[in-house]
Amino acid sequence: MRTKRIAQGVTATVLAFLLVLLTTGASGEHPAEQVRGNLDGQRVRVNLPPTTEPKGVAIFFHGQGSNYNHKMDGTWLDALRRDGWVVASSMFHRENWGNPISTEDTMKLWDWAEQQGGGEVKLYIGASMGGTTSLNALVHGERKPACWYGVKPAVDMSTMGNVPGARRFISQAYGGQPYPRDRNPVDTAFKLAKTGATFRFVASPRDPFVPYESNSGEIVSRLNQFGADVSLRTVQGPHDDPSHYSAHDLVAFANECAGTSD
Repeated sequence: MRTKRIAQGVTATVLAFLLVLLTTGASGEHPAEQVRGNLDGQRVRVNLPPTTEPKGVAIFFHGQGSNYNHKMDGTWLDALRRDGWVVASSMFHRENWGNPISTEDTMKLWDWAEQQGGGEVKLYIGASMGGTTSLNALVHGERKPACWYGVKPAVDMSTMGNVPGARRFISQAYGGQPYPRDRNPVDTAFKLAKTGATFRFVASPRDPFVPYESNSGEIVSRLNQFGADVSLRTVQGPHDDPSHYSAHDLVAFANECAGTSD
């Protein structure tokens, strides 16, 4: 009987230990916590870091055909969360191509994400179409983060002919009218430089959808001309090639730019 009780006790201890392992990360952190909501009809979410004192809030802007969950459950953005950042996203009215309502969405998400995460917005991250959405929010938004990071960013809407449906979506985003010049980021490089933000572009010359030279290549050149703090990381492969998504590069840029390195 005594042997049986000992065995039961050992079993209970092992189960408790396994429960701890399953509910904490490798470094003893708690599992990723998400908060979801709805801001004026746009679904939003934040992924919270394993700390009560976050380094800052990063807002991620999805590409055409994606939504507020895009990249939010993957290892790339999760590396930022694990490093102590709150990561937020929104639907941004889906195929918005940086129209005025997407800028309004950004300001609403800014307030909500800071409230949920307990930190300050310091970083915008734009992917493909999200490059235009985020850069337009940087120029036209009431508040502006200190840091911007773009992967395969589409920043010249006049060159999107190879993107399936892009011309139609761009037209719809601007009410059937031509997009305004001050909503095409490559044409607002001077205003972008004057925001004082630090920029990091990640793009591939082999991208068949977002032409490298007329998008990242051109806007980096113009930002340099206007005295902006800008860098370009050239990768290889097509539009969504994994080489674009370096967690190390993203986290390193975020911390160096925001002054939050450990």
